[in-house]
Amino acid sequence: MMVRQIMQKGLVTVLPTSSVHDAALKMKEHNVGSALIVEEGGKLKGIVTDRDIAMAVAADSKDPQTTCTCDIMTKDPITINSDADIDSAMRIMNRANIRRLPVTENGKLVGLLSSSDVAMEMKEQFNQFIGLEGAFAKH
Repeated sequence: MMVRQIMQKGLVTVLPTSSVHDAALKMKEHNVGSALIVEEGGKLKGIVTDRDIAMAVAADSKDPQTTCTCDIMTKDPITINSDADIDSAMRIMNRANIRRLPVTENGKLVGLLSSSDVAMEMKEQFNQFIGLEGAFAKH
């Protein structure tokens, strides 16, 4: 299975100059745990997660209205090409200890793959396998 088949295509993006508050509002509105930080032309600069906001803003008593996403983002995040296989994506995520992997095609941001996307796909494949097992057992 390829990354493009299960990646999320509806991306939540904000500018590096956006406030953490604005990023958090967008994340809440779309019910996601991260926002991709992109320049005007769509070039990926970083990623901010709900954990980043909690640890770098709330825990340090920073003002989310005046703190820029560029101040707390993970800069130049690891990415994966959309035609990579899921096994490669899982290895990358495991080695880097990350749960979200921006997806690119020809250097352009096209999606986001999360560990929960992979888990849901694996669960679906497992359920299909169990269904086949049950069908064979009846014969």
